[in-house]
Formats: sequence, structure tokens, C-alpha cells
Amino acid sequence: MTEHFRRKIIKFTVYALIVFGAYIIQTTPGLFEFFGISPFLVLPACICIAVFEGEFAGGLFGFFAGLFCDSASETVFGFNALVFLVFCVCAGLATIYIFRRSTMNIMLLCLGAVFLRFVLEYFFMFVLFDYENLSAFFYTRIAPQIVLTSIFSLPLCALFRKLHSKFEPGETKE
Repeated sequence: MTEHFRRKIIKFTVYALIVFGAYIIQTTPGLFEFFGISPFLVLPACICIAVFEGEFAGGLFGFFAGLFCDSASETVFGFNALVFLVFCVCAGLATIYIFRRSTMNIMLLCLGAVFLRFVLEYFFMFVLFDYENLSAFFYTRIAPQIVLTSIFSLPLCALFRKLHSKFEPGETKE
């Protein structure tokens, strides 16, 4: 086994453990919970993987992490897997062809993905069924969760940047 292949196995194993840890933190009641709202950490972790490793690895991580999130969410099974897959592939491709890998761009990609995911869930789970007080629910539950997730995305971004530079020492730094 070559050194490069061994390094990739270790790197993706560490990434998988971080995504699994983010899932545990996200789904544990009372852990990192502020006023009854907990951050949604798995999607920003997968976006960071897509940014640093490309669209294929990001898409695979996004799909399987989405399946994990589907097992603990109230949405239709496969919703998160499909959304994560599309967002991670788009983030990976956008980083390759459009954006640089700056912290600000990664944070904006994470914020955009989290915002779109929650808006899609809000629309398909609540608006289509015409529930009462939808605007109050959006402003008291979903918007604070988006803000809290974007705050927790910054340490995730820094962690993945450090891990990527550690495992890929020959690559140019941006």
C-alpha cells in the first residue's frame, strides 16, 4: 500500500468520524441546545468536505450523512439524502470552477445550503399542509436554528481546513 493511498484512507476515516460526531451532537437532546434550539451540524460538515475534497467525495459523504439525518428527522425518508447530495455536489463544483477556498466563501456556501434546506423542509412539511401560524413558527424555530448553525459552522470550517492541510502537505495553500 502506497503512502498516498494510506493517507487518503486515514483522512476519509477521520472525516467520517467527524461527520458521525456532528450527527451525535446534532441529535442528542440538550447538547449544545440554546433555548430549545440545537444546531444542524451535519450539512455544514459535508459542505466543508465537498469544498476541500471535491464534488465526488462531498456527494458521497452528503448522501450517506443525509441518510443518517433521515433516520432521526420527521421528513420523508430520503429527503435529507437527496438534498445533501445535491448541495454537496454543487458546493464542490462551485469551489472548483467559481470560488476560491476562502473561509468567507465556505461560510457563505454553508449558510446558503442550510438556509435552502430549511426553507425546503418548511415548504414541504408545513406550507403545503396549510398549518396555522406559519410565520411565527419560521421566526421562532427555523430562523434561530439557521443562525445557530451558521455560528457553529465556523469551527467546523477551521477544523476541516486544518485537517486538509495536514493530510495534503504538497498541495498549494490558499
